[in-house]
Amino acid sequence: MRQPSGHGHERLHPPIDSNPPLGSSTESTSATISLPGRGQATTPARPRPTGHLVWARSFSGTPDQVAQARRLVRFLLTDTPCADDAELIVSELAGNALRHSRSGDAGGSFTVEVVLGRASFMWHGGEATGILITVHDQGGNGVPWFRGEHPPDTNEENGRGLATVAALATRVGYQGGPTVGHRVWAYLST
Repeated sequence: MRQPSGHGHERLHPPIDSNPPLGSSTESTSATISLPGRGQATTPARPRPTGHLVWARSFSGTPDQVAQARRLVRFLLTDTPCADDAELIVSELAGNALRHSRSGDAGGSFTVEVVLGRASFMWHGGEATGILITVHDQGGNGVPWFRGEHPPDTNEENGRGLATVAALATRVGYQGGPTVGHRVWAYLST
C-alpha cells in the first residue's frame, strides 16, 4: 500500500531504512542463466569486493511478469534457506510497482535486483550473509508504506502486502520519489 506523497517531498512512515545494507559495485560482468521452461537470459552478475553476486532483470509492466519475477527469484535462490520468503517478497514488491506506480501503465516496466552475499551494515557495525531483494519502479503519486498508524481493516482485500514484507524481512526500506521512481528493498539474513 502506498500513501500520497504530499507537498513534493518523501517521508518515511514509520521509521524504516532509507539505505540498503550493501555497497556499490566495482566490476561488471554478465552471466547467462537458464530459466526453467523459459530459455536463457543474460543478466548482470557483479561481484562486489566482499563477495556479492548481483543479478538484475527488467520486466514489462504487465501482471503476468510478476510470476516471471517470482520464477527468477526462485531459480536464483533455490538452495538458500530464504527462497520461499524471497519469492513472496518479490511478488509483493513487483505487484505494488504495477498497482501504485507508472510501471503498470502502458509501456511501463519494473526491474528486479537480487544480491546474494556478505553485507556491511550501518545499523549493525559488522558483516553478515544475506539476500537483498530490490524492485525498481517508474515512480508515481505515492510512497511505499510498510506499516501504518492503524492496522489495515481485516475485511479489506488489499493493504497487507508491504506489512507482510516487513514481517518476513530483517530490514526494509525505499529510496527515490514520484519523479525518478522508487527503489523498494527488503533484506533477509541467512
